[in-house]
Amino acid sequence: MRLVPASLFGRTLAVVAAGLLIAQAASVVLNLLDRGAAVYRLASVQIAARIAQNARILGRLPAHERRKVIESIDGRHLRVTLSDRRVAVAPGHAELDRYETAFLETLRTQLGADWPVQVQIAAQPSAHGALAAWIARNYYFLLPSAYSIVAQVRLPDGTVAVFSAVIPQEPLSRLESLVPQLLLLLLVCFALAALLVYMTTRPLDRLARAADEIGVSPGGAVIPESGPSEVRRVIGAFNRMQRRVREHLVERTNLLGAISHDLKTPITRLRLRSEMLADREAAGRMQRDLDEMEAMVGSTLEFFRGLEVAPERRPVDVGALVDSVAEDRRELGQALPVSGAALVGPYPGDARSLRRCLENLVENALRYGGSAEIAVDDSPARLRIAVRDRGPGVPQAELQRVFEPYYRLDASRSPDRGGVGLGLSIARNIARWHGGEIELANAPGGGLVAAIVLPRGGPGEAPATAV
Repeated sequence: MRLVPASLFGRTLAVVAAGLLIAQAASVVLNLLDRGAAVYRLASVQIAARIAQNARILGRLPAHERRKVIESIDGRHLRVTLSDRRVAVAPGHAELDRYETAFLETLRTQLGADWPVQVQIAAQPSAHGALAAWIARNYYFLLPSAYSIVAQVRLPDGTVAVFSAVIPQEPLSRLESLVPQLLLLLLVCFALAALLVYMTTRPLDRLARAADEIGVSPGGAVIPESGPSEVRRVIGAFNRMQRRVREHLVERTNLLGAISHDLKTPITRLRLRSEMLADREAAGRMQRDLDEMEAMVGSTLEFFRGLEVAPERRPVDVGALVDSVAEDRRELGQALPVSGAALVGPYPGDARSLRRCLENLVENALRYGGSAEIAVDDSPARLRIAVRDRGPGVPQAELQRVFEPYYRLDASRSPDRGGVGLGLSIARNIARWHGGEIELANAPGGGLVAAIVLPRGGPGEAPATAV
């Protein structure tokens, strides 16, 4: 299970969400502590005033009349008993001394200096868990009824009035009312943060897709410069780089076109001169060299034009495309069996370039393997068109090198087989423009398998009519 999101959007959103959660939780704790302290201070002053008032009343009354007053005093937060001496109270925790001192000072202010007073905080008999005990010892005012304040006031006749007060406090149950507010605030902040992160990362996502496509289709559309200023600068730099790459390819293609045009005249003169040679064998060799020169120049121009101009994507009837390639070969007297079928439906691509890609693989199979057969494997996830030959195959170390422009294995250098070493390069460029790849592998029973692997549901929307 992956805990950290892989995308920048997910990671940024996770960090923002964690920060919001921590900040809101800290805010709730601080709010609870502040409110609890305020409620305690206010309630303790009121309780001290009540104790002082009742102590003065009891001090004025004769002993036999104090019972009725005591009965009227006893309540939820304040109880009183009379004793002829001070009552022993178990010593409280050192953390609570500051509350005892503050309450004692308040009570003395209310009573006056002539009244002997002792104040202690005693634990109530109810049981608490470890967390509640820690909170009660360090933040006494948060737990209702956790402790009581015992104030012992000596009356003028020597009787000790023992007041046991439970000061109304800010209960932890208040969290139940704070949680919905916390969740609402988190939801609003998270939605705004998600929108902000999305606005920031969306241009980066477009930039990443454009960067992936630039190697296959440098003539892609310009990316809109949107998002934060830093992102806009990066996109602007990318657009300028893409424009320079496109201009470079156009210049290179134009240069090669000019060279090709200029070569036609000397090649034509050489052909005429070769026909005038008395040595027909030498004339034939010269003609073959000239044919190879023309083929190399033409293939090179076509290769660079394919890099410069992106094909048009439309729905392609894969079955019809494969059948037409096979039929053309049969008309030339070359057997090209086909197995499998496109079951999912039309593929969104460029029919002309896909046909060229498949023809290049078939041509290689027939030229270097002596035979070719096509197998179509279609699924909702991918479309795979494999071309297999029965030749010697390709050494494992050379499987990737054969994609390099003008690279040919030693066995293919025979003038009878021809080729300039651009067929697989052109085929791979076409497959990659469609978001796919050309896969090469030696077949277990001998021969080479060259497969066009294209993703289904690739980039671009397809119209309803197939080509």
